[in-house]
This record gives sequence, C-alpha cells and structure tokens, in this order.
Amino acid sequence: MKTAQRRGSSLSSPDFARLQGVWRSQGYGNVLLIEEDWYTLFEETSISCLKIDEGSIEELGHYYEDLAVSPSGQAFSAHRVTGVARISFRRLKGLPASVTESHRHEAKDPQYNFDVFWRTFHEQYALFELKGVAWDRAHHDYLPQINANTSQETLFAIMAAMLRPLKDGHIRLHSPWGHYRAGAQPALFSRLTRELEDANDDRELTSYLGDLKESARDVIHEDYLASAVSHGGNRLVEWGCLNDLIGYLNIRAMAGQSGKSGKPAADLSAVDSVMKRVLADVGELPNLVVDLRNNGGGYDGVALRFSAYLMDRKRLAFTKSARRGNGFTGKQSVHITPVNETYQGNLFVLTSELTASAAEIFVLSLLQHPRLTLIGEPTHGILSDTLERHLPNGWHLTLSNEIYRAYDGEIYEDVGIPPHIRLKYLGRKGREEGKDPMLERVVKLVGGRTKQNTRA
Repeated sequence: MKTAQRRGSSLSSPDFARLQGVWRSQGYGNVLLIEEDWYTLFEETSISCLKIDEGSIEELGHYYEDLAVSPSGQAFSAHRVTGVARISFRRLKGLPASVTESHRHEAKDPQYNFDVFWRTFHEQYALFELKGVAWDRAHHDYLPQINANTSQETLFAIMAAMLRPLKDGHIRLHSPWGHYRAGAQPALFSRLTRELEDANDDRELTSYLGDLKESARDVIHEDYLASAVSHGGNRLVEWGCLNDLIGYLNIRAMAGQSGKSGKPAADLSAVDSVMKRVLADVGELPNLVVDLRNNGGGYDGVALRFSAYLMDRKRLAFTKSARRGNGFTGKQSVHITPVNETYQGNLFVLTSELTASAAEIFVLSLLQHPRLTLIGEPTHGILSDTLERHLPNGWHLTLSNEIYRAYDGEIYEDVGIPPHIRLKYLGRKGREEGKDPMLERVVKLVGGRTKQNTRA
C-alpha cells in the first residue's frame, strides 16, 4: 500500500496560512499553491502541471505534519502523515508556465497523455538502472503506435506493455478499461500452479492459495498454540505461546489496526494498545516468533511503531532518498527509538515472498538487532513508497520513486531481504505432515517441545 493518503493528524491552519505563495517540492513532483485560506496541489512534469486537489488550509494539515520553516521563509519541510519521509519545498515566484500550457491540450488527447505518462516515469521512477530497463528505448518503440485517433483502450494496452518489463509490484495503472499491476509473479504462485495442474484440480490459484493459508493458520492455532490465541488490533494481530520458552506474534498487516481506513494516526494508537497486551502476555519469555509470512504491507509508520516495541536500543533503521531531476534527494536517516518497555529476548522473524512493502520495512528496521534470526524466504522486494500520479484523461497510477538502503548501505529492492535460514513457505512436505517447518525449526533451535508434541 504505502501510498500517501490524505487523512491523519493535522497541523493548525495558521502554520500553513503564513506560507502564502507557490512552492515546489524537492523530488516527488508536486507544486503547492497556498492562499489565505485555500490550497491547490499540482502534479508536475517538464511538460505538464495538472491540478489534482484543493481544499482549506486546515485540510492541508491532513497531508503533512511537523512543519519546519527556514529562517528566510524561502523553504519549508514537513513529514507526510502516512510515512517517514520529510519532504522539502522551495518558494517559486509564481506558478509554472506549464499550468497554462496544460490547459491547451484536450484532456483525452492520446498523444499528450502518452507524453505525460512517459515523462512521469522518466522523471520520477527510481529503479530503471536496478531493473535494467531502458525507458528511452520504450519511448522510441511505442511512440509510433500513438496518434490522434488512438483509442483509450489501445492507449491503456500500450502503457501496460511499457510497464511490464519493470516487474514492480508498486506500479499500478487504473483506468475505466482495466487495472494493471506490473509486479513479478512470486515463485510460490508458479509452484502452486504446477500442483493444481498435476492434480487436475480446476480451482483458481487465488482460491487454492486462500485455502492453504487458512489451513496453515488452523494448524498454528490448534496444534502449536493449543487454541489459546489472543487477538487485537482489529484482529490483525494475534499472539500466544508455542511452549514455555517461545512466544508467538502474528502481524497480518501494517495498517487497519484501528478499524478505520486511511487513518494512520489511529492505527498507531491501536498498535500501542495491542503491543502492551502482547508484552504483558509473552514479553517475559526468552524467545519470540514474529510471523510476517502473509503481511502485504501498509504504512511505514505503523511498521516502525511495531519494531519500536522489539528493538533493544536506538539504532539506524535505514536511509531513503527520492528521485529528483537526474539524480536523487539527499539521504534521510530513519532511526528506531524503542518505547519505554520493549521485548528483550531473542527474535525469530518468519518471512515469505508474500512479505511485502511496509512489512519489509519492519524487517529492514530490525536488521541491526543483536538477537535476530530471519527464517523463511526472501521478502517480496518492493520497499519504496508508492508515489501516486494522474494523467490528463483522469487515469491514475502509482510508481516507486524512492531508494531504501539498509543500515549498511545494502539495497534490497527487487531481490528482497534474504533469510538467515531458508525454508519454503507452504511447502508440500510440511503440509502433508500437518506441521509448520519454520516453527519446528525455531523449536529445534531453542529446545523444548511444542504444545503439539507435549499433547502427543
């Protein structure tokens, strides 16, 4: 998910009211017009500047928090409420000429939409070099297929074809004619598809995967936790004890803990509440399993709040930078500062190819933990925030415009964060034996027996 939403904790309106004028973000491709009691937000490329949103100055505080203004008044920065990025703005003398130029084009002009689409990625996408994709070549190959009579359906198909080689799960294109996601297919999907074919099973892959996940969860609840499972955070967090030495914590998402969609501040409060309960129940055990195998992400801020209850001391979690012109913004350092009472034992974090986005940020933030063991598969490899953009015809898309680096400078985009101990998720052998091989490995490493074996 990791998209900047428009609701959260707010600033007082006078903070922004004193910044009347036109501002350009450093990276992120936005122009912001602030008037006495109104704001207008534009998305900018080198050939366009499209009005995307407007509202009261008070509502502007739903985008950003922690405002800092330079002594000269010519620059300010603020945090996005849903993430950890601090975005800087610099004052302009007036709106770019491209605002007027954009109005000279028909909104559905296929050639203009193609140009804005190509330039949006050319100027904002952060991973062309990493992906080995020559975006200039894509422009050369596909431009001849576009003319004034190109249908919207054909235009969508061409854009999807251009995005396909990027294999980036954070790239999405939405239109009335369809929705396209450019992510690479996990090896798990290929493995399960072969199983269905070998068994002449006509179930859809998504249905089969859902059944396997539910069955695996039942095994954990009934056999490993002996049905003594606690729930919290809108049932997105569950925990219990594998035995007298090992606690178990399953975090199913990095958003939604409050039960309110698009409310990251409320989710953070819900995380605080549920993690206090978790530590009260299993915090004294010397070992804790954190299961992220089905966590597809959410908000970075929520991921970091969870890790703040598990980290031993303040440490560098990662650095991040965003595309800006032909380069990148300066690296922002993001640290994890533990809360007052944290878990002090050994951590065993379970991951799979389905561990994605903000869930990967959680793993990234814990890599310096002195008692961490990662077990499972490499994570999905989509760490960047998703930058939301719009086309003149009303279509919208998301793309990866940032590079995250681990504390040691390593980049895990595309390849995922590797485990220390590699085991398959939903492997056939474990399913046939009715066991969870990753939990079995933790028990073997720690010693003792699971509740399953104790009952046997």
